[in-house]
Amino acid sequence: MGFSFDRREFGFVAPCLVVKGAEDAVNKPFAFEVSTESDTMYYVADTEKEKEDWINSIGRSIVQRSRSVTKSEVLDYDSRR
Repeated sequence: MGFSFDRREFGFVAPCLVVKGAEDAVNKPFAFEVSTESDTMYYVADTEKEKEDWINSIGRSIVQRSRSVTKSEVLDYDSRR
């Protein structure tokens, strides 16, 4: 089963900046943390694999967003020259 992350499903208004395991922070197995500029939220998956799938999917979303922002910033900069 592949995971697909849509930040709107989680109710995020700001873009996700960080996703990482958080078992120690909340003292629960399979916990992970998602941070935006203004909030940090904790979630608990049912299994280690599910946690890793979520972290990987959200991480890919962060990377894809940063790439698209970088490309648009470059285009904006080039058009102003």
